[in-house]
Amino acid sequence: MEVIFIKDLRPYNTVANVSEYMAIRSMAELIVKHPEIHYFCVVDDSDNLMGLISRKRLFKAIFSHHVSAGSKVTELYSLLTSENAADLLIKHVITCKESDQVDEVVNKMITRRLNAIPVLNKAGKHEGLITIEMLLEKWLEKRGDIFGHHTEKL
Repeated sequence: MEVIFIKDLRPYNTVANVSEYMAIRSMAELIVKHPEIHYFCVVDDSDNLMGLISRKRLFKAIFSHHVSAGSKVTELYSLLTSENAADLLIKHVITCKESDQVDEVVNKMITRRLNAIPVLNKAGKHEGLITIEMLLEKWLEKRGDIFGHHTEKL
């Protein structure tokens, strides 16, 4: 069986890099102008990954006043008081390395219920995202069709 590494999936899905100080309004404007953006990578001044913000999380922050008071109070409070990227970012981001095997990353994504995972290079800088769509595309490429044995590995 052929071993495929994350680096073999290049080019990665690009994301919008934002400063921790970027306003929520500015991020919303970016999504409206560029609907292909699904994630923001929040980076520090040295371009190190600080965390991730999904468009869904941004949406929740903007419209959290529509959520009933019976929802998770702590999450609701943090969303209501958010002003910039630093307030919304998810700090403990699950990542992968370019040298990781695809099978390992797929396992991480399934067990952690992730739609995408940031890829870090040897220097620890993020290169982009591996997404479910990218993995499905690679699987289809290897399979030749979408029918048949759905348990076949990459």
